Amino acid sequence: MKKLIFCYLLGLVSYQSFAETVVTNDGELGSLKDYYYSCWDFYDISLTDESDYVTDGKYSFITKGSSDGSRGDIKSPWMKFEKGKIYMDLTPYSEVKEAIVYAFYIPFDEDNKETGESTDYEYLGYHEVNYGSKNKDKTKKADFKISKDMEGAIGKVHLVFMVYGEDVIMAIDNIEIPGEYYSDPSSNCFPKGEKKDTDGDGVIDGEDDYPEDKYKAYNNYLTPEGPGTLMFEDLWPATGDYDFNDLVLDYMINRITDADGKVVEVQIDLLPRAAGAGYSNGFGIEFTGISPGQIYKVEGSKIKSNTIHKFMSNGLEEGNEYATVIAFDDVDNVLTHPGGGSVGINTDPKFPMQSVEKMRITLYLNDPIVTTRSREEPVMLSDLTMDSFNPFLIVNQKRGVEVHLPGKRPTAHVDKSLFGTKQDNSNGDDNSFYKGKDNGLPWGLNVTESVPYMMNKESITTGYNMFYKWAATGGEAYPDWYKDQKGYREDKMLLNAK
Repeated sequence: MKKLIFCYLLGLVSYQSFAETVVTNDGELGSLKDYYYSCWDFYDISLTDESDYVTDGKYSFITKGSSDGSRGDIKSPWMKFEKGKIYMDLTPYSEVKEAIVYAFYIPFDEDNKETGESTDYEYLGYHEVNYGSKNKDKTKKADFKISKDMEGAIGKVHLVFMVYGEDVIMAIDNIEIPGEYYSDPSSNCFPKGEKKDTDGDGVIDGEDDYPEDKYKAYNNYLTPEGPGTLMFEDLWPATGDYDFNDLVLDYMINRITDADGKVVEVQIDLLPRAAGAGYSNGFGIEFTGISPGQIYKVEGSKIKSNTIHKFMSNGLEEGNEYATVIAFDDVDNVLTHPGGGSVGINTDPKFPMQSVEKMRITLYLNDPIVTTRSREEPVMLSDLTMDSFNPFLIVNQKRGVEVHLPGKRPTAHVDKSLFGTKQDNSNGDDNSFYKGKDNGLPWGLNVTESVPYMMNKESITTGYNMFYKWAATGGEAYPDWYKDQKGYREDKMLLNAK
């Protein structure tokens, strides 16, 4: 009979017998997944409830054979070993020609941050089960002695099963290992009390995106499925040609938090892809709600020596209410013009496509020298959402001419006299900025995935068939206008520098 005194962890049985603690696995949970959860590991091993192959109870583990020999593995959780023997029931079915089980002891190695397993394992021996038709379907008990140096040690038992014979099966059941269950499923199955926290920040290595940096713990991407695309029209407040390729760039923003959930670093990855304008445009990002004093340092911006911008000592643009990064002040800093009379870069198929290169801008929110405090109030993840992401185009080296996404407020440097002129319908209300008089059409677009963009001088409505309906309804109709779905796109009008 199988022992059914289960401990608090699934799939494990601990019981006392002559002052000996034993951990067993009898397969009765009926699901390998449940055993994985309790830190067992398997390779080419399955569970069956077919009565022809069940040794005891309702389930048995099985591994299949081949003429050249097939291998199956079972690896125990971490244990603190006691003296005694490892036992298991082995049953060869379908006239197994030969079946051998090998046993190994794997010590714990605290320097192995990934698995904790030492490469200096100990061979415990082998057991030849049976071969020949006369031993068909006969259950045998294999055993391996715990060596003296294993007693009291923390380690795993690794069982390797080699089975020879075409279309044959060997069943494994009632595994018993003397010792105490010592794995912690909540800690990547590391041994109890051995939660690897290399940097000492309170987050175990298996859950820490930065296991060797005590100031950083978790990545938090603003667009978790991949990069988004920003597209701008630079003739605001006039409508222009509405091709939305005067600046096209992909972006990914990673808000890195520490163990306490405070944002300590913001990584802005930008991929400038195209610039269809004849203007020397720049690009910036305001993080609405974040004060300039909460940023310790900015690195990675590409700025000319004769720039129109003035900067604070931390690298942010001077004179704004909120933290404002100028990523580049001239598109020529980040894209190469093909020459030959081309008006733009990567927007006219008559000219060669230029290579594009990713750039990274990093905002440091904590002074790495002063480690016990932020320079001001800490920034939490909830303070840096898509609502606070306010990217904008700076048109032709004129700092007052800013083009933002629809409904976003300008920075303090904008020329307010431009609002309400030509086709702009801004009236001072928060939601009115950068929306056109023609059904509220915008001058800037943010798509939360990477998409193709328009050829030069071709209206975006000729490439994206659902765009106008989306914009004219304030985003209510066809919110997926940019998707690659039937009837949505005219591919011949689109380009896609990557």
